[in-house]
Amino acid sequence: MKRNNLFSVLLLAFSIFFLVLSQPSVFFEDGLSFFAWLAYIPFFLLAGRFSLHKSFLWGASYGAFAYALLCPWLSAFGAVALLFVCVIFAFYNALLFFLLSWSEKLFTGRLEKYFWIFRALLVLSVEFLRTHSVLAFSYGIIGYSQWKNPVFLKFSSLFGVFGVSLLILLFNSLVAKIISEKVSSLHLNSKRYDKRSILWNFVPFISLFLGLILFYFVSSLFPSSGKSESIRFALIQNYSSASSSSISDYEKDVSILKELTDEALDSNPDTELVVWAETAVVPDVINNFSSTRDSRRHELAVDVFEYIKSKKCAFLIGSNHEDRDGVHNAALYFSPESNEVSVYHKNHLVPFTEFWPEFLDFKIFDRIKDSLNCEFFAHGSGLKTFSIKNLKFSAPICFEDSFSPLIRKMKKEGADFFVNISDDAWSSSDSARNMHLSMSAFRCAEYASPMIRSTIDGKTCALDSKGRVICHIDSEINGFLCGEIEVPLSGRTFYMLTGDVFFILICIFVFSLLLILSARFVKVNVYGRR
Repeated sequence: MKRNNLFSVLLLAFSIFFLVLSQPSVFFEDGLSFFAWLAYIPFFLLAGRFSLHKSFLWGASYGAFAYALLCPWLSAFGAVALLFVCVIFAFYNALLFFLLSWSEKLFTGRLEKYFWIFRALLVLSVEFLRTHSVLAFSYGIIGYSQWKNPVFLKFSSLFGVFGVSLLILLFNSLVAKIISEKVSSLHLNSKRYDKRSILWNFVPFISLFLGLILFYFVSSLFPSSGKSESIRFALIQNYSSASSSSISDYEKDVSILKELTDEALDSNPDTELVVWAETAVVPDVINNFSSTRDSRRHELAVDVFEYIKSKKCAFLIGSNHEDRDGVHNAALYFSPESNEVSVYHKNHLVPFTEFWPEFLDFKIFDRIKDSLNCEFFAHGSGLKTFSIKNLKFSAPICFEDSFSPLIRKMKKEGADFFVNISDDAWSSSDSARNMHLSMSAFRCAEYASPMIRSTIDGKTCALDSKGRVICHIDSEINGFLCGEIEVPLSGRTFYMLTGDVFFILICIFVFSLLLILSARFVKVNVYGRR
């Protein structure tokens, strides 16, 4: 192997390794956030080393290997699921490497000194847009690496998780620029490389970080004086097998849920809200209650209704629900003050496991669809808020809490807090559970709203309005978590008001500038005109 190629392989390996270390992974369950500030240095150095046609191959390699190491737990669902994710991110990063290589040719002359800023904005734009596509997958976003850092959680209340990503990318890009310039000066035997300029390059970052720390401490010392209310909850975690598929399994699950709920309510009789996880009761409770076509499912539904009715508190349970649009992954809310059952249908389904994308609906994929052995759901249309005491809450299902725009819509619908119900049993991975939890933490901080999470073999816990985990129970057990959360009644943040407008403008700026500079490049180099 040539020395040049060996160095490129090393850069590729270090970039992937640092990215994986920064996130919850097989190496460190919580991730080591420090490595996020190093992960894109070799990435930027690598992206500028190749011709345009080679950049595709190296970018695809980066995307495929990075996500194979970030999300190996997807293979527990099926090798096809992991393969699809690796292929999708190979495509994203092949395109990204090409755009980085191309844009480096465009930033010449007076523009060259600004290229380090542009490439950070370009990576951010691709990262932002890929979370807003049909195949949106938020796992691995670099900003989430800081999920245990209270300063950056607080900063997300201003600009969201992508604001944190932007800081990390700008820092990495600046360091890569300094390294490139230093290497160039050594190759040219130049003695004019000004070491003091390195320090001056970091002055804006040092100032910004000091400002963030000051913002965090001022916010902590002078918290909002708005009113708040408390909710006492019981989160039920049934360690159900992901392979449960028979009515006997479902009856056993419900029996365990009732036993755990009784224990929780006996020890905490003032509980106001009981939560059962996503699809805790798999059969359609509502339709089976009114239909006797399947006697055992009907009896199970009646049993669930009568049990809940016998309690004095509200219940939120995960179940399937069928309507004229099809079968939905749903959250059912039972209020002691109403005989009606309120229903929320999951809006954002998981690609390839809960729905098959229409643009891939061809016969050649039928065998792959069959191999997934999945029951596809219908998309929900519209949001739902539930009322308890003087408060309202929304119930994002599964990985819906990883999509900030959806949570913002729920907040604008009037939600004061969030209840996430999830089933992470299929992954059997602490890193998968913590990656999901890291996104929940940012949603709490972004919208100054607490969240309680009831899971099947996930991270059953409560988070406060600052994104901090205040109580939790272990995974892989049947158990319950009882506690109390304070819900701010004036939980509005700057990010709540502006949303992703700042990042939409960045995307428009980046791709508009890229088009303008590309047109100028073609005009000069192809037609020979200035």
